[in-house]
Amino acid sequence: MTVFAESAVADTALADALRQRVCAVPEDWTMAVCAACTSTNSVLLAQIGRGSRLLFALEQTAGRGRRGREWAARPGDSLTFSLRHTFALRADALSGLSLAVGVVLADALLERGITDIALKWPNDLMRADRKLGGVLIELSSPPAGDATAVIGVGINLALPPAGDYAHAPAALCPDAPGREVWLDVGAALADALARMLPQFAAQGFAPFVDRWNRYNLHADRVVTVTGDGTQLCGRCLGADHDGALRLDCDGRVERVLAGDVSLRSAP
Repeated sequence: MTVFAESAVADTALADALRQRVCAVPEDWTMAVCAACTSTNSVLLAQIGRGSRLLFALEQTAGRGRRGREWAARPGDSLTFSLRHTFALRADALSGLSLAVGVVLADALLERGITDIALKWPNDLMRADRKLGGVLIELSSPPAGDATAVIGVGINLALPPAGDYAHAPAALCPDAPGREVWLDVGAALADALARMLPQFAAQGFAPFVDRWNRYNLHADRVVTVTGDGTQLCGRCLGADHDGALRLDCDGRVERVLAGDVSLRSAP
C-alpha cells in the first residue's frame, strides 16, 4: 500500500483499515486519512503530478462547498474526502462529471439500504428533501491540455451543528457515527468513484443520464433557475446527455449548462 503523505497529521491506522475495505480502488492510487486539514480539495489542488490520490479528513477547518459556502461539521460527524485524477481529455470534455459522481454516490448509498436518496441539479445529494451532501469539482489544468480534476465529496453521517443553511440538513445516522460506519461508507464511495472514472472518460455523462433522471428531486416540478444575472422558470425535464438541465418554459425547451446556478422550487 502507498500512503499519500500530506502536511496535516496522518492517521495511518485508519488509512490502512480503509485500504483493506476497498475492492475497486487501484493499488497504484495513493490513499491517506488525516485527522484535520484546511480542505481536502485545497490540499490536493496544491499537489503536482498525474497519479490518482484519495485524501480523507476527519475534520476540515476550512471546508467549502459550491458558491463559496462553508462545510461545517464536528470531527467525525461527516465523511469528507477528495480525489485528484488526471483525464486524458480536455477540460471541456468533463461536462456532466459532477452529475455522474452524484449518480454513483447515490447508487452506493442505495445499495446500503438508504432508499430515500435524490439528486438536486447540479451537485447536491438529498434525503427526504433535505441536503445530505454535495460534490465540488475543481480543475487544475490548462484548457488545451489533459484535464486534472479534484473531486470533493462531503456527506453528513450525523447532523451538523446548528447554522444558516441553504437547505435543512439530513444525515445517514440518527446518532454519532462510529468507526465502522465511517469505514464502510468511505470504502463504498471510494469504490464507486473508482469504477465510474474509466466509463466517464470513455463515454462522458451519457451512460449515467437515465439514472440521474430517476434520482431527479425536481422531476416534472415547476422550478426557477437563476444565475449569471438571468432567471428561467419552467417545468424540470431533467438532465440532458451532457449534463445540461432541461426546462420546459411554456412549450419552449431551454438548456442550462454552465454558470453559477441555483435551483429552487417555484412558489
